[in-house]
Amino acid sequence: MPDIYAEKLTRTAAEGRRLNGQFDLLTRNIGYLIHPRVATALPPSPRIADIGTGTGRFLQCVQESGAFPNATLDGYDISASMYPQSLPENISLKVLDMKEPVPEELHGVYDLVHARLLVAAVLPTEWTAIVRNLTKLLKPGGWLQWEECDFISSKFLRSGALESSPTDTVVALSDKWREELRDRFQCGWSTLAGDMRAAGLDSVDRDCVSSDRLPETRKETVENAMTAIFSWLHVLASKGVGMTNEELDLAEKRASEEIEAGAYVRYEVYIVTGKKIL
Repeated sequence: MPDIYAEKLTRTAAEGRRLNGQFDLLTRNIGYLIHPRVATALPPSPRIADIGTGTGRFLQCVQESGAFPNATLDGYDISASMYPQSLPENISLKVLDMKEPVPEELHGVYDLVHARLLVAAVLPTEWTAIVRNLTKLLKPGGWLQWEECDFISSKFLRSGALESSPTDTVVALSDKWREELRDRFQCGWSTLAGDMRAAGLDSVDRDCVSSDRLPETRKETVENAMTAIFSWLHVLASKGVGMTNEELDLAEKRASEEIEAGAYVRYEVYIVTGKKIL
């Protein structure tokens, strides 16, 4: 199937760095990498898969945590373009389209299958089948953990006085981004729990946290969000659509000034977990 993520955002080294930063910010605000009820249920030497792995950041964080030093860590993505050139021996990254039926040799292999922020790469009609595909990767008693964000309800807010903390530019640009991806942004965070139950998973639970649970992350989080939005706008400009490069330069300057004056973003982060029946 086509790589619809690349229709909106570029798969470049710069985008890889942004994704890593976004991953780390979300993890800090969530407060854990692997949900505690999942982590305590894993065997000492688990097999863990990360779907839509991108740069492999989740797997690297698992390895660096030291929680499962004997884990086998496999990452899968439709594109290998952002895979690091060197990785620890227990991490392998391969190409796999999660929207296609899972190869039989991968059925029942993993103790944990993880996914995070695949919303830009998934159409509204595709979620149910993808959850069903990922469930097939699990061993009996294995866990699926998936994090998605409610970007459709995101708010750009001021932290200072009205006259000294404007948000006009970041609000206007985020509205453009939200309308561009409105159909996709309405799914995932709101549908995963139901799709997991429909796929036969048990003990499905949904944790929710604010993207700015830790206020000290607000500036980095909004900078990361605006980097994604401007990347998309530059892709459009390269095709002669939307804002000109001169208009984008001015908008970036104004957005940066608003962020320096205290503008920030807030949205809800959902962590959905479910267990494959023994």
